[in-house]
Amino acid sequence: MHNKDLEAIYNSIYRRGESTHYTKLLFAKGDLAYDRIEVLKAIPSWKGKMVLDAGCGTGELAYLIAERGAKRVIGIDYSSDAIAVAKSAHQCPNLLFQKTEIKNVRGKFDAVVCLGTLEHMDDPLAILRRFKELLKPGGSLIVSCPNWLNPRGYILTALRCLFDARITLADLHYLTPFNFMEWGKILKMELEWKTVDHEWAHGKKMIDDLSRRLPNVARDSKLGIDEKKIKLFMEWLNRHAVPFERDTDYGGAIGVYHFKKASH
Repeated sequence: MHNKDLEAIYNSIYRRGESTHYTKLLFAKGDLAYDRIEVLKAIPSWKGKMVLDAGCGTGELAYLIAERGAKRVIGIDYSSDAIAVAKSAHQCPNLLFQKTEIKNVRGKFDAVVCLGTLEHMDDPLAILRRFKELLKPGGSLIVSCPNWLNPRGYILTALRCLFDARITLADLHYLTPFNFMEWGKILKMELEWKTVDHEWAHGKKMIDDLSRRLPNVARDSKLGIDEKKIKLFMEWLNRHAVPFERDTDYGGAIGVYHFKKASH
């Protein structure tokens, strides 16, 4: 059900610390990530809810939900290092962290949340089906993942498709709202969605990110691209794409998808 290489990859990441691996653009000023903000807003009151955080990482979101009065929050991850950090960093009587996989989870939940994980799974639809099984009638499934319908996504996807460039560490799928619309119909679940973090998708944050990322992609994929050419490309993007692009429903860097299970 998941990329077998991920456990070792993410153990290494969490052992070193997330901020040493992920771009500092995602950790600026200690702000809460955009998708976490949207998840917390998606359910008007978490009080009394049974919640599963699948792929909880170091536990920040699970802790924030527990703090908001959930009856019980279970955070699971198959990275033992992530779970160790979560247990050390976030302690609450209604909060439990476990190293396990989704196939081993038992019980029913008012809400299942899964942030930045589905794109790594071998079969995302199978995972969504499993999440649905774990929901009580009327329950909520909230998922986030990178969205590729924006200039940042077009550039990186072109490199991947045309040159087999290594543009991400472990993503197996490059998803858009259209994937989730289709899955919502297959699952027979109501879907609300939005995209967030437009600055990362087609603003200054995109320029900063690609200026750092593209030389690494060119090097790691042995594309033989002169860094001067990359610099010229970034100057063109900054001068033309950034002023032209505007926020759109589909254009943010992260998609947040709220599936609702029927109440009967």
